[in-house]
Amino acid sequence: MGVIELRDVTVDFDSTKALDRINIRAEPGEMLSLIGPNGAGKTTALRVMAGLLEPTKGEIFYNNERLSGADLIKLRKRSTLVFQKPAVFSTSVFKNVAYGLRVRDVSESEIEKRVKDALKQVELYTLKERFARNLSGGEQRRLCLAMGIVTEPEILYLDEPTAYLDSESTQIVEAVLKELNKEKRTTIVISTHNIMQAENLTRRAILIQNGTVQRTGLTSEILRDQLETLVFDDTTRNIFSGSAEFTNGLHSGMRLASIKLNDDVSIDAITDRDGKVTVRIPPEDIVVSLGSVLSSARNTLKGRVSDISLEDAMALLTVDVGVNLVAQITRSSLENLRVALDDEVDVTFKASSVRVY
Repeated sequence: MGVIELRDVTVDFDSTKALDRINIRAEPGEMLSLIGPNGAGKTTALRVMAGLLEPTKGEIFYNNERLSGADLIKLRKRSTLVFQKPAVFSTSVFKNVAYGLRVRDVSESEIEKRVKDALKQVELYTLKERFARNLSGGEQRRLCLAMGIVTEPEILYLDEPTAYLDSESTQIVEAVLKELNKEKRTTIVISTHNIMQAENLTRRAILIQNGTVQRTGLTSEILRDQLETLVFDDTTRNIFSGSAEFTNGLHSGMRLASIKLNDDVSIDAITDRDGKVTVRIPPEDIVVSLGSVLSSARNTLKGRVSDISLEDAMALLTVDVGVNLVAQITRSSLENLRVALDDEVDVTFKASSVRVY
């Protein structure tokens, strides 16, 4: 039995069935991902697992003990849920992180040490005296993560931890989660529609759609078998079918391959697979420029901007290079780039960025 387990859990909101007899188990010290489209029920599942929501039907087990009603306080004391939208207090960065320790009557000397460590982990220590609500969106998300980890929870839940974050903040958050899981053996459960993130962080995944568990298993196997069907409300982008051919004579291991996406477009990738493949190019790994840039990246394609959409602090540029490639950049980068619809641009990305299945 896992450290936290839901058995046949159903959650009804009036006439809406948010979860329908789902079974989820997180093992001690593992990092587990709940993947699925927006509205699938992932956030509701996290709230139940964290003891913040009692299910309409079904059972919650924590370390082999069945919990319900007032007993759910045991879960709330030993776990933390970091929500997707940051909520910070109207005070300094330091005091935001210290709050959870002060309500637990931790000594001031211990608070000083633990807050310092948490802020250094999320790379915000130099901003400790900054007014929290003056931070950028990405910085506020990292602050909320620091607020979550400073209490050293046994189980850490995160709802879409890097949605709409820039590449730098995403890398920081993912590095913190890996370190917590490896060094402190913190059990971590993340909900995400970013299948690349699920693959990067977790060995095991649970696919949730329409409030039901569709599949549980190794993340790599779920993605390999179902990647082309996991298009979550246009949030899973840059997935293509193609044919891979190795460009050297080696016959085993990871090596360079040319992947033909159609008659006009080929890209380079590092892979151990040839023949028919499915590939994904992470939008955040694509660099957009007006003209060529000096780079070691093997893939540079010319195209025209066919769409520009804004999502919070991020911008999504669709570039027609013979296939439609979506690049994710910050709004400030978009302003500096001064690119408009139908402008000709270069898109550049590394062969190592291309995921091959």
